[in-house]
Amino acid sequence: MDGAAVNTLRLADLTPGKSAVVTAISGAGRVASRLMEMGFVPGTIVEVLRRAPFGGPVQYRVHGCSVSMRSAEASCVSVETDSLQNRTARRTPSQLELAAG
Repeated sequence: MDGAAVNTLRLADLTPGKSAVVTAISGAGRVASRLMEMGFVPGTIVEVLRRAPFGGPVQYRVHGCSVSMRSAEASCVSVETDSLQNRTARRTPSQLELAAG
């Protein structure tokens, strides 16, 4: 590591419009397995799309698909926001164009 602080938090803590990279999955076996089946695996970029009012489900984008889940499940997903910035900084301009399209 280059000495930069890593910002690790739970997916449930991200606000709409923010993106992060999945670093780990925790929780009971069935919950962790289901999250991984849905695409929440280490190294995956996840974006928070919107939150339902009154503590309802949260909508995420993972692998180009929209997925909604409760905060309890989202709390089982650890993410890093700084990894996403580092990953984007290493991309070439053509890679950034492809990612945006």
